Amino acid sequence: MQRTRAFTQQRMYGMGFIVIVLTIIFGIHSSFVFIVWGPKLWSPGAVAILFVFHLFFANLLVSFYQCVMTDPGIVPPNWGFYMGDETKRRRYCKMCNVWKPDRTHHCSICSRCILNMDHHCPWINNCVGFYNRKFFIQLLVYVYISLAIVVVFAFPEICDRVAEMTRSASKYQSTGYCISSLILAMAFCMALLLICTLTNFIKFHMKLVLENYTTIENLEREDGAKSKFDIGRRRNWEQVFGSNPWMWWLPVHTQASRPIGDGVRWRVHYTRVIDEDEELPADEEGMSQASRLLNQGAAGSANRSGGR
Repeated sequence: MQRTRAFTQQRMYGMGFIVIVLTIIFGIHSSFVFIVWGPKLWSPGAVAILFVFHLFFANLLVSFYQCVMTDPGIVPPNWGFYMGDETKRRRYCKMCNVWKPDRTHHCSICSRCILNMDHHCPWINNCVGFYNRKFFIQLLVYVYISLAIVVVFAFPEICDRVAEMTRSASKYQSTGYCISSLILAMAFCMALLLICTLTNFIKFHMKLVLENYTTIENLEREDGAKSKFDIGRRRNWEQVFGSNPWMWWLPVHTQASRPIGDGVRWRVHYTRVIDEDEELPADEEGMSQASRLLNQGAAGSANRSGGR
């Protein structure tokens, strides 16, 4: 069940990172809006560019808020004490005193177990887990698009300012013009640096979602191995973003856009898992491997019957 993350003492200590992130975000935003396009309002081009930019920027802010404030997922009370007919081994967390479902890990920073834990992100002062992984991916995408708009549409202004200051010495005597040009250049360089940094980071996390891995699981995977939780790229994506494609962009959980499942029970690919102790290689021959195992079992039964 999704819920808001409580403000603990540890979270209060980590709010410094949130202040740094917000300073960078609004610094780049203010430079782009007030220095580049503010003086050009209300021309149709400036209005159109700022309108599109603020659509993505608004989603950026909402997804950032959701990343920070959404509880990534906590183990349900008393889960795992009743085994029923289930025989597989379960992991126990001695620090939280709870049984850990599949894909659940203990975060030493948050001092608790997190459902489907991906990693702890200091920039959102929260863990990325089952209920806020969607918001984390959306945050990366909206930040990237917003930065791309800044870089593309601020570059001509920077070129014009450099040319103007080269041609006219009087521009050097204008303190306001020099300061605004310096601020714009710093914001542009920061945006360009963040784009270079985020490019591979976004590709990495998109790949993990499509292959149904978390960052922690990816550290433990063997070369070429597929996740036993991999049930197809479309279904893997829906486990994070929900079943309705029209709602995948929305940084809010609704009935149609919430993650599929509960973070405790997971569907597995039946050709990749025989039992807890034996896993088949996750390749294209999964069906034939399963068939061979069934045939071997049938042959063994026939031999025992013949012996009698």
